[in-house]
Amino acid sequence: MRTEQAFLFSPNYSISIPGGDMADRFTRFSSLGMGIDFKFENNLVVGVDYDGFFGDGVIDNGIFSNISGPSGFILDKDGQFTTIDLNVRGFNSSLNMGYLWAPNKKESFTGVLMMVGAGFLSHRIEFIAENDAIPQINEEYEKGYDQLTSGLVTKQYIGYQYSTNRNRYRFRLGVEFNQGQTEGRRTWDFNQNSRNDTERLDLITAIKLAIIVPVYTKQAQDEEFFID
Repeated sequence: MRTEQAFLFSPNYSISIPGGDMADRFTRFSSLGMGIDFKFENNLVVGVDYDGFFGDGVIDNGIFSNISGPSGFILDKDGQFTTIDLNVRGFNSSLNMGYLWAPNKKESFTGVLMMVGAGFLSHRIEFIAENDAIPQINEEYEKGYDQLTSGLVTKQYIGYQYSTNRNRYRFRLGVEFNQGQTEGRRTWDFNQNSRNDTERLDLITAIKLAIIVPVYTKQAQDEEFFID
């Protein structure tokens, strides 16, 4: 008989919609992540997860207005016009606990999963230029424009988990709500010509799809003994 306890490894993909102060900086972006949970026999679940942000959904609020001309282009060291692509980068990691409500007792790994968690949120703007010959944003100068922000985050998750031995399909699909109490981590913002340490409320609503890879554990009462 299969044990009712297991480690659940869940690589996942999310579509994230920012809110609060984060919506002034980013539009929709994506994330790839990994979760590791342990489901107990009584359907309590504890675990950790990590999501890495990526995408091009950056709102350009004149980030380089002090080093660009009226056309919006920036001159490189050779005096040629160049453009810079802006990308979302960051991560969200947390410790989580919750409960799996499984109405069918014979399928104790399938049901509605509810989780809460707390952890650390960080995000910044990454610059990709046509060439690397832009001294205004190279090396240490980049830190004056990337708007690095981080802080503590709380989260809530609700979704449907399907995991059964009747077939190979094991997945989770749900919605995650994140609230980050963050602040700017750079000493100086070159564009605003001021300190970048304002306290922020960064909100993220993520639609998350995960594939589940279970590793079942055997309890003492499940052990089989053979006597000659």
